[in-house]
Amino acid sequence: MQKVKIFVNEIEVNIRRDATKSVLDEDGKRKTIFTAGKSIKARFVVERLVDEDNNIVAQWMLLSNVPKEVTATTIGTWYYHRWKIESYFKLLKSSGFNLESWQQETPMALFRRLLVVSYATLFVWKIERSEEKNAPAVRKFLVQLSGRLIEKNKEFTTPALLSGLWVFMKMMNVLSIYDVESLFAFKEQIGDMMGMEL
Repeated sequence: MQKVKIFVNEIEVNIRRDATKSVLDEDGKRKTIFTAGKSIKARFVVERLVDEDNNIVAQWMLLSNVPKEVTATTIGTWYYHRWKIESYFKLLKSSGFNLESWQQETPMALFRRLLVVSYATLFVWKIERSEEKNAPAVRKFLVQLSGRLIEKNKEFTTPALLSGLWVFMKMMNVLSIYDVESLFAFKEQIGDMMGMEL
């Protein structure tokens, strides 16, 4: 897991935005009417995560109306933790479990599936953050199984680890049913059907 320093600063700002309304005039032409909006005071908070080599790992710019009693550092920390929650929902939806395509019809069925998926996510996060000696090799193996492309400057991504873990679990299930000789026999048969060597 990467170690970073957190830098936070803030300034008070006034935000004003005009309201717009589209109307038709007497000639039937559309025109926009602007109404001056009220000025709102807010806190503009900038949070920056910097690694040991002074590289910016992440940066967030936030507008908040949280009272001054709450420090900018606390607001930044809240957002940092919120980002972890957002990462979890991204895994649930587009980058891993495709939540929107689930077809559970009862709340209990959905709850059970969410429990299984949440456990799998925790398991992947544990692999992702592991500092054990063989952890880099395990992560590299799972990424290779996933078949996903990773940016040059990254070793792995959470979706790639999750996908690789899924393939690995399926492989282990297959190996519990078939012996190695049977698998090579299937390889030959499928190659013959396709008319090519696999």
